[in-house]
Amino acid sequence: MAASPAPVRALLMDADGVVQYPRAGWLKEMARLGGPGFIPEVFRNELTTLTGKVDLRDLLVELLQRRGRDCTADEILEIWYRIEVDEVMLGLVDRVRAAGVVTALATNQQSYRGGYMLANLPYGEHFDHQFHSFEVGLAKPDPAYFEHIVAVLGIEPGEAVFVDDVFANVRGATAAGLHAVHFAGTDTYGHLRCRLRALGVPGL
Repeated sequence: MAASPAPVRALLMDADGVVQYPRAGWLKEMARLGGPGFIPEVFRNELTTLTGKVDLRDLLVELLQRRGRDCTADEILEIWYRIEVDEVMLGLVDRVRAAGVVTALATNQQSYRGGYMLANLPYGEHFDHQFHSFEVGLAKPDPAYFEHIVAVLGIEPGEAVFVDDVFANVRGATAAGLHAVHFAGTDTYGHLRCRLRALGVPGL
């Protein structure tokens, strides 16, 4: 007889594209301040800072000086702080949490934006834990990031369900033994609820 699947003990949710979204117009404003070609260059720089080992402000200062821009690194960072929280998705998290499941935010963030989120956004009211990559020292899609989370939570990988809008991150979670759901941009809350119920997530 096949063994029964492990009960779901933890729900891990990505931040951007799942429980929060950048405020409208943020990318246009960043491009205006940084000038032509700034957006791809600044995001390449940001990627090097997600594990907290490189300081993004220092990179921005050098980048803006090299491009001859008169804005400051802090003006660019402020644009990253323009975040809209998805209250409907947080309601889903609350229902799962009320059913006895541990909830955790599992997000790649550089230290400035992540620090802003920790200080100003209401995630502590909805999540039992927050795992920001800059604090963990590991970043998605590295399976070690997910292995770290389940070790901290004291659960088996198969007892956790992870939701992310980036398929590479879903693959990383799966490689670490977690159940993972890809929440694509075309998906609805209904799609997500159905997938989570199919995995045995309580409260939905």
